[in-house]
Amino acid sequence: MNDSNSIFVLEKACTVHLKPEGEICNRLQKGRQVHLVQRKGSWAKITWRNGKKKGWVDLGLKDKA
Repeated sequence: MNDSNSIFVLEKACTVHLKPEGEICNRLQKGRQVHLVQRKGSWAKITWRNGKKKGWVDLGLKDKA
């Protein structure tokens, strides 16, 4: 397994997008284990199903400005 990826479990159901604020391509249920690949603001690029599936999810984190 690649050590550069962080593994976490989704606490709520979410939609997966092709790119940040882009078209919805999938939905993930609560409890799905995903690998965090990249962060961009409140968006995170994730993979699941051993890297076969990938996309962007909005984690809802607000940057304090």
